[in-house]
Amino acid sequence: MATDLGASQETLLGAFFAGTGNENDKGQSMSMHHYPPCRHPDKVVGITPHTDTLALTFQLHVDNTPGLQLRRGGRWFPVRPLPGALVVNMGDIFDVLTNGAYVSVEHRVVPDAERGRTTVAMFHDACVQGLATPLPELLLRAQARYRSIPKLDYLNGSVIALPQGRRFLDSLRN
Repeated sequence: MATDLGASQETLLGAFFAGTGNENDKGQSMSMHHYPPCRHPDKVVGITPHTDTLALTFQLHVDNTPGLQLRRGGRWFPVRPLPGALVVNMGDIFDVLTNGAYVSVEHRVVPDAERGRTTVAMFHDACVQGLATPLPELLLRAQARYRSIPKLDYLNGSVIALPQGRRFLDSLRN
């Protein structure tokens, strides 16, 4: 990814792993989701449409039951689980870090009428010196598409925007 972006590996890895003096700036979290079979899947939503707030999400479909869908061009497309494979979603912070080169993906989960669905998701956070900002190397060749914001302000804005069906990321566009 670093090569594709035109950035050094150290810079990209540093956004995830280098110390900033505040260990709350970066981190990982995990969630497990189980959706039981639903006899009326057309009447419920598993997880409403959203983009992931953090940088990267690695998702394992434990039982290979479909349900994850991605939106592209206004249409929803199913993600067909492959046994043992991980689905990797680019989140909003990664969109900012890459100055829009890797766009966060809107997705949702719909229940299955006959089979339960279990997933494990690992969320990886990132920042540059405590900021949600594009990688400095990328700004040598292009204007910033997003304004920089302290990481805590970014997280607070995202928490407020999500239940309103908005993406806080959109308010950061230059």
